[in-house]
Amino acid sequence: MADGEITLKIDEALAASLKARADATGQSIEAVAVESLDLMFSQDRGFNDSAAHWDEIQRIVDETERDGGIPLEDVERWVASWDTDNELPPPEPRPRTAGR
Repeated sequence: MADGEITLKIDEALAASLKARADATGQSIEAVAVESLDLMFSQDRGFNDSAAHWDEIQRIVDETERDGGIPLEDVERWVASWDTDNELPPPEPRPRTAGR
């Protein structure tokens, strides 16, 4: 294998998808795969695997454990109400209760 060259084994369904995309765009399967991987890794998705990123995550976790937060059920109920005649207001954080 040459430097920078990788051979991947993929399942039949993914191979068929790559082939279909390649056929539809007039590109080689390799070109479609490389373009897809490049796009995936070049876009800033707001995730940065750095100490600062994980410090911020830990700060949010600590704050939520200390002060409480918005229960998932409240968020689900709010989202389910979107685009209905009875849309709910955004849920409010609940204070942390003893023992939780």
